[in-house]
Amino acid sequence: MAVSVTLSGETPSPGAADELASLVRTAGGRVVATVSQNRAFPDSSTFVGKGKLEELKASVEACGVTSVVFDHNLAPAQVSRLEEAVGCKVLDRTELIMSIFARQARTSESKLQVELAQLRYALPRLSGMWHHLSRLGGGIGTRGPGETQLEVDKRKARARIRVLEKELERIAGRRDRLSRRRSDVFNVALTGYTNTGKSTLLNSICGSEAYSADKLFATLDSTTRRLDSPGGGTVFSDTVGFIDRLPEELIASFYSTLSVVREADLLLLVGDASHPCRDLQTESVRATLERIGAGGVPRLQVWNKMDIVSPDSAPVGGILVSALTGAGLPDLLAAVECERRSRLDWFRLTLSGSDGRLENWLHENCVMESFERAGEGTRTLAGALMGIGSVRERLADEDPSSWTLEPVPWADVSCSSESGRCRNG
Repeated sequence: MAVSVTLSGETPSPGAADELASLVRTAGGRVVATVSQNRAFPDSSTFVGKGKLEELKASVEACGVTSVVFDHNLAPAQVSRLEEAVGCKVLDRTELIMSIFARQARTSESKLQVELAQLRYALPRLSGMWHHLSRLGGGIGTRGPGETQLEVDKRKARARIRVLEKELERIAGRRDRLSRRRSDVFNVALTGYTNTGKSTLLNSICGSEAYSADKLFATLDSTTRRLDSPGGGTVFSDTVGFIDRLPEELIASFYSTLSVVREADLLLLVGDASHPCRDLQTESVRATLERIGAGGVPRLQVWNKMDIVSPDSAPVGGILVSALTGAGLPDLLAAVECERRSRLDWFRLTLSGSDGRLENWLHENCVMESFERAGEGTRTLAGALMGIGSVRERLADEDPSSWTLEPVPWADVSCSSESGRCRNG
């Protein structure tokens, strides 16, 4: 059973009920009834009022409900009182999302990150869970068994948190070393709301087989694929999807994984063109990017699932694609290539007396824009690549008097999909 409460000052999202139902389905459940209420502020005891609580209890009994899910966060004491009143398990939004992350975690890193998030969420709530026992044996100078067990639980939780943090730091260090090795490539991260088809789009772009499914949070780990091209390759990374009111504990625990987004050269902000709340989802993603420190990363707006969108309801602006049929992918790749070329180090190299091996290397590894021959074997080449240092390393074996290398501004490269450009928001 789903419970939705709109508090004073909140603007109800038209897709909130459907999203909560999708979360429940992804967690392995099914919404058989929905209860809603408008309140000025939450009831301190049970979040909903007494009358609504009686309605909730009756619905649970009538429908044979095994779990009640609130679309808000609840205090531990509220959960206890609600469970006592309705006679079944009660979950809040954060606990529901964390249970989904736990189900979807496939790698050792994502499992550690989910466990860390769950412990960080549970630790400050342990006191409320044990509050009803802390009074047992109470009195001046005495400690009841509830308080003793609380201290044991907190100590174990803190110890486990330290172990998890150290292990994740080790994994993050390894990722940083791998990232430094990829400094000569253009890094593109696919980001966006959950279930917008990012993994399917990655598969279509790169011809790979990244895991994809029609469910929320199907991808929790960063999956990378490389496309080789002149001047340095392009690495595409699929990342965990976002959702409205993503729990802070999950953002903190997945902070190192989300470094792929923060450190990207370009973000593909993938939206579901067929979703009725696509604009609200996009705004939620933009807000989350700010929260994780990626608000300033250049981005392209990409609208996926155009194969199920009628022309009159298509989004205005952005790059329109279908990862399923491949429609629009040439425009998307052209826009990415335009962005990549704008970040290359452009140079002009004048050579005289080279044996040709250097020129062959340049043509194989750089974007070559022009080639001119002058008298007495002098050639002038204009090109670009990710990191002009590679050219300098090659020139180290040449006679210094036989070449002149100078950086030049970005060449005037034609870009065919300017409509998708969306830098810094």
